[in-house]
Amino acid sequence: MIRHEFKEEESSLGRILRPVADVVLERNKFRVEIPMYIDSGADISMIPFRFGRALGFKQERADIIREIKGISGAGVPYIIKEVTLLLNGKRLKVKIAWALVEEVPMLMGRMDIFDKFRIVFDKKKGWIDFEE
Repeated sequence: MIRHEFKEEESSLGRILRPVADVVLERNKFRVEIPMYIDSGADISMIPFRFGRALGFKQERADIIREIKGISGAGVPYIIKEVTLLLNGKRLKVKIAWALVEEVPMLMGRMDIFDKFRIVFDKKKGWIDFEE
């Protein structure tokens, strides 16, 4: 079992607890540890433009630019790329939406991750469990 604690953050509503996992993203021997919001409403994991560039992503001719819409209805252009995500040492090859804009948070979405675990959000106790 992998356990992550909710992280307290400031918001327009005051102090709030958010589900966050510290993960490692790896591509071509480059590794970086980052916090990602665990988002059961997100179809796919997403990273901002500059972060994808740091991982070595480049727009290729064969890439298809897609648009994803969040709850606000605003569209975000993205390209699907592959990366290795390490969750407490568990290596997962995942598709990730590389946003072509900066104004997106680091999101851990359902695709290629949620089907590998039983995920329990227990805000009352302050943790999120990933059970294999």
